[in-house]
Amino acid sequence: MKDKSEQAIMRRGKPTAPLGASLVVLSSFFYASYGIWTKLMGNFFDGYTASAFRSVVVLVILVAIAMSYRKFEPLRLKRNWPWIAGMVIASLFTWGTFYYAILKAGVGISLSVSYAGIVIGMFLFGWLFAHERFTKDKASSAALGIVGLALIFSPTSTRFVWLALVGAAVSGLSSAANSVFSKQIHYNATQSTVTLWSASVVSNFFMVLVFSKSWPSFSWHIQWLYLVIFAIASVIASWSMISGVKLIDAGAAGVLGLLEIVFGVLFGLVFFKEHISLIAMLGIVVVIMAAAIPYVKDYNAKRGTLDEAKA
Repeated sequence: MKDKSEQAIMRRGKPTAPLGASLVVLSSFFYASYGIWTKLMGNFFDGYTASAFRSVVVLVILVAIAMSYRKFEPLRLKRNWPWIAGMVIASLFTWGTFYYAILKAGVGISLSVSYAGIVIGMFLFGWLFAHERFTKDKASSAALGIVGLALIFSPTSTRFVWLALVGAAVSGLSSAANSVFSKQIHYNATQSTVTLWSASVVSNFFMVLVFSKSWPSFSWHIQWLYLVIFAIASVIASWSMISGVKLIDAGAAGVLGLLEIVFGVLFGLVFFKEHISLIAMLGIVVVIMAAAIPYVKDYNAKRGTLDEAKA
């Protein structure tokens, strides 16, 4: 059932595909910008401290939105607690590791490795927890993703960069697990998102207590502004992706979402003068191909149209 705003657009005879595609591209842009804000915050925060505070800001914004639109519903913990627990566990390894990866290995290459982890993880955790079929296309995509990871890792020589890239891969796998858990939980989309960020707050503050040696000073440092912008970018990225997927075919949205890697590489090159070896760049291309396989098949199955399939 389409929402009222979408129905109004369709009644006026205006195509929704351009708007939907634009929103997905906008989402990819803001997701890729995570690397910029992480770099600018630098070592003022450690990874888990930055993630904890950012999660709080995002959660406050989301709760305000959910309350305004009355999107909250009963928690039904007896039914949902396994998925909530899964979110908390997965969130332990999502943001702190990614923060470390970007600072040590760079924006573009970290986003690419994380994306490869997401591709492989979505198939693995979808099979384990959601009983999704592991098809030949998924197997090919996962295998290509592993090849791409191997190419990206191959020119790496220093121990710290290796560790950072492993952190990016772990972050991607954890993000994939959270996506599967969010899909399985019995809440509406808004409450599922609020639950996910609540789990992020709990997990990251736990990791801060375990691993952080000191807290950042609460003063007028520019890094606090970067943190707030980072949080706002997170909300925009999530909102535009969800809104875009409602207006266009999911396969087309998946292909457009791969622009996140392209934007990430460009941001690293333009803003931070990052240099990626030819072998690693080949690995990034392979990762993009791996991620595109299931989306392109779905897109072609819907007769190559951006418009959402009609029931």
